[in-house]
Amino acid sequence: MQGSVHGALLIDGSLACPLMPDRLARVTTTLDDVAVRTPSDELKALISAREPYLLRLKQGPNTDGTVRFQCPAAGTSPSLSCPRFDRLHHRAPSWPTAVDLSDTRQRAAHPAAKPRILPTSPDLKTRELPKICRQHTITLHKNDLGHLDKFRQDV
Repeated sequence: MQGSVHGALLIDGSLACPLMPDRLARVTTTLDDVAVRTPSDELKALISAREPYLLRLKQGPNTDGTVRFQCPAAGTSPSLSCPRFDRLHHRAPSWPTAVDLSDTRQRAAHPAAKPRILPTSPDLKTRELPKICRQHTITLHKNDLGHLDKFRQDV
């Protein structure tokens, strides 16, 4: 973990949900350069398990370098399920639908197949939540990360 901006964590050059499990956020913390460049199968699995928690690029950089990122629980096809997002943005519960279990795409798109974030404590005070949790998107300006901007690597 290298820092944070608007509540989003900067982890190995990518912005992520502030509620990413600590085990996934710190998987590369004590590793040396050789271990990261030639990862074991377990390390590859842990790094790929981070993907649903990463913020998605909503709008690429404009002329002044401003970039917009979207919460992974927002949008028409969220990559994870977040009760905090559902509560704040009044997302209605979806009706049960029939899923063809032989179709891998339908299985993967079902909400039960996505990781579910579990906030550590009840967070009923909306004003105290990070900006990325209060809004669907955040705007990242050129100098928001300060000296940490050199670590950011948008996928």
